[in-house]
Amino acid sequence: MTASPLHVPDRYDPWRDLAVNWPEIDVVIEPMGGRLLGLLRYPVIALRADTSAAQRRCTLTHEIVHLERGVGDCGPWSGREELLVHREVARRLIPIAELAGAVRDLGGSAVLAELAQVLDVDLETARLRLELLTSDELTYICATGPGRR
Repeated sequence: MTASPLHVPDRYDPWRDLAVNWPEIDVVIEPMGGRLLGLLRYPVIALRADTSAAQRRCTLTHEIVHLERGVGDCGPWSGREELLVHREVARRLIPIAELAGAVRDLGGSAVLAELAQVLDVDLETARLRLELLTSDELTYICATGPGRR
């Protein structure tokens, strides 16, 4: 079964956010080496050319969170900063109601790749969002799970 992205009217759109809140930022798509998917070179955000739309959505959100946080080079704390940014990206792109709806629509036994596809995010973001679930969020997902609407 091929899952298709959910249509969610209020889903966070990093492209819209950028246009409204960061109009001075240009986005370019370019080849990149290694594992790098994006790079903030103010006033430009570069996104890797050979990535999917979902990866670009996640990467653009990642760079927007860096802009919002106003943190440039954070030296020895760069690992911590990246972790904080990744967590914010996962929460922003996958609100709990949308996650619960995806789990319900996939029958409760979705593999990560299907879940990521339905949520329109990359695997890393989907995996991290699941790792970040609080006990209240798990309760919410169970209460709205398969067979419940």
